[in-house]
Amino acid sequence: MALTFHPSREAIELALEKMKDDGLVHPDAAFNEDAPDGLRREVAHRDPYFAYRLGRTSLETGIVDSALELLKREGHVPVSADYDRLAVDAHRARLKDKFEGSWTSLSPTMERLMYMLTSVRRPAHLLELGSFWGYTLGWFAGPCIGPNRAYAAERIIGIDVDADMVKKARANFKKLENVSEVELIAEDARTALDHIEGPFDFVYIEAKYENRAIAEAEAAGETSELGPVSGLYLILLKQIYDRLPEGAWVMAHDNLDWTARKQLAPYVAFVRDKAHFRESICFDIDDCGMELSIR
Repeated sequence: MALTFHPSREAIELALEKMKDDGLVHPDAAFNEDAPDGLRREVAHRDPYFAYRLGRTSLETGIVDSALELLKREGHVPVSADYDRLAVDAHRARLKDKFEGSWTSLSPTMERLMYMLTSVRRPAHLLELGSFWGYTLGWFAGPCIGPNRAYAAERIIGIDVDADMVKKARANFKKLENVSEVELIAEDARTALDHIEGPFDFVYIEAKYENRAIAEAEAAGETSELGPVSGLYLILLKQIYDRLPEGAWVMAHDNLDWTARKQLAPYVAFVRDKAHFRESICFDIDDCGMELSIR
């Protein structure tokens, strides 16, 4: 049974008021912990309009601080673990100024959560599967890049099948200081992982099939033991599983995105099985969510 982190009631009420201001729910609408998905009068955590606003409230720092307290209570980080809150703001401004690319689904709260997780874990070997134009990798590796990095990692690897996006990512990272450890690979992660040695103590998965890739795979009859190619997250996780040392952290973005939940169900079931990971925590902080699994 996985843990689920929800933001404070104060953050919930703030997001609900924003929905009311936008005319998305009745002025008398209330948040109901037990409401099923999709209600407009009684708002639930998984209501996409509500979840979107929850990830973009002025209580962003407090939400992430509460998430850190959860990790401390469960014994996953030392009670003294902390991160530089002002550094997050400076890093955000730097990426906004230096990086060029298209829209990203990372909410401000998710950005801060990712920065915090790297800060308190301080991994040596970071691996992102699905790095696109580098924005998510910029946050995933935030505390170990830039002019005032908190520490230096040994390896920071980003893999993406889109060569044009990897080219953009390389150009983006060249604008930052302390990025000599960053390696960006333009290749299908399934083949790239065959020639990258472990260990990986910190992994972030957001690899998606493009429509063309899906069509080609399905035309070739490609399947996994759990179904069609839509199970890419689990395929990749199983591929690197033996290279995850005890205590490794694996993060999967979009585990709560309503467009991806069905596809990611086998992945979520796998990481929540105590035979594979000793703990898995669902961060229900925005419309996409993130699953942190600890080996």
